Amino acid sequence: MNKAILIGRLTRDIDLKYTQGGMAIGRFTLAINRKMTREKKQEAERNNQPTADFIGCIAFGKTAETLSNYVGKGNQIGIEGHIQTGSYENKEGQRVYTTDVIVDGFTFIDSKNKNGGDSEVQDESYDGFYPTDNDDIPF
Repeated sequence: MNKAILIGRLTRDIDLKYTQGGMAIGRFTLAINRKMTREKKQEAERNNQPTADFIGCIAFGKTAETLSNYVGKGNQIGIEGHIQTGSYENKEGQRVYTTDVIVDGFTFIDSKNKNGGDSEVQDESYDGFYPTDNDDIPF
């Protein structure tokens, strides 16, 4: 079984390109915090050790276009996919090995607008619920 489920923040906007046949390909990197105590995290930061992993992801077709249109740098998303490895020869003739997560599905988790506020919540006073009049209820 090859299944990956990740929750993280985009490190930059999705790089969306199209093949000659018109297929969309979106490449992005998710920053995923490592699970550690506050003390261990502070110690790692003091010693210039990583506190997050950076996972390369690839989405295809409508999935790639939707992600590119609705998420960007700093947004938090959940993805479901599978791991794919590969290799290629670089310009210097050296073999480079790759590991990516191929996105099969996704979930929007957190969307921040440019002002730092939550772009999904228009009016925080209702917290997702809106008042209704009892006359509007059909039963």
